[in-house]
Amino acid sequence: MHRRFSWIAGWITLLLFSAPMLFSSELRQIGMVNIPGPPGFDEMAFANGMLVMTHSGASAVDVFDPVRRRVIAQITGLQSPRGVAVDEAGGKVYIADHGNHSIVVVTVEGWKVSDTIPLPGSPDNLLLDQGKLYWTDADNGTVSLIDLATKQNVGTAEIGGTPRDLALDPDRKVVFATVQDLHQVVALDPQLKIVNRYNLDASQPTGLAYDPQSQELFVAVRFAVVAINAATGAEVNRVAAPAGVDALWLDPDSHMLYAASDGSLLMIHADGHLTIADDIATEVKGHTVAYDAAKKLVLLPGGREGKSKVLILRPVSSNPPDNADTRTAVR
Repeated sequence: MHRRFSWIAGWITLLLFSAPMLFSSELRQIGMVNIPGPPGFDEMAFANGMLVMTHSGASAVDVFDPVRRRVIAQITGLQSPRGVAVDEAGGKVYIADHGNHSIVVVTVEGWKVSDTIPLPGSPDNLLLDQGKLYWTDADNGTVSLIDLATKQNVGTAEIGGTPRDLALDPDRKVVFATVQDLHQVVALDPQLKIVNRYNLDASQPTGLAYDPQSQELFVAVRFAVVAINAATGAEVNRVAAPAGVDALWLDPDSHMLYAASDGSLLMIHADGHLTIADDIATEVKGHTVAYDAAKKLVLLPGGREGKSKVLILRPVSSNPPDNADTRTAVR
């Protein structure tokens, strides 16, 4: 009897000590910050060390400092801001002002609007490439191109469906666009000629990311994230994902792919074969995610109890930078 009790006690002790390892997450929450305005976020990009978020719920663009954990500037007066693209060298940020049929140009010095470029349609997603700005118009099913030197729209491609996200292969100078209702990814050359259409064995493709090292495209589809060969469109492999998975963010250094859906965040190893590293239920419900490689932070904006929040997480394998602000975030 004594030996049996000792055996049971030993197993209980082993389970208690191993439980944190069995159920530990790849990310730990370090803050949740209030953001002015009702929930509803679209796209994000880093500029001058700040996270620029288009906040359609507030008809604004929020400039968020990940270290001080607060909004340092807010650009208002926009109608349904959507995509964002950054010219780091030029100190400019381009915002797709969908409702005003224009591109708003913001300078990082002071975070002020410096220019507005009128468009013949309603812009959604943006992609910047050496003085040229690609923009999608989901309402009209087109991908267009602006020459930023002349501020003129110089070309438009009829996609035949609803374009969502954009990605660039900088070596081949090919732009990729997901076409949600056609279950496709299209490839366009610099003259906006469609050079390939890749049919996906999946529905509702939205988010898109390109890995230049593996030359693969990662596509968020309904209930999955799919990897395809960027040159041929052949599927490499896929992982299951929650319904509504949308935005993707790839960290090319660690080959970690972040995928956000409403109330869930996936971490996916993307080093030649997609495998799930972690699936995290989040307190904030949002469909966009960003990874700050310099500060080793994952940022997830969204809503909680009807209020706008930014959830801040850090990979457990990362040490905080020396100048990290460890103040408790406002909840």
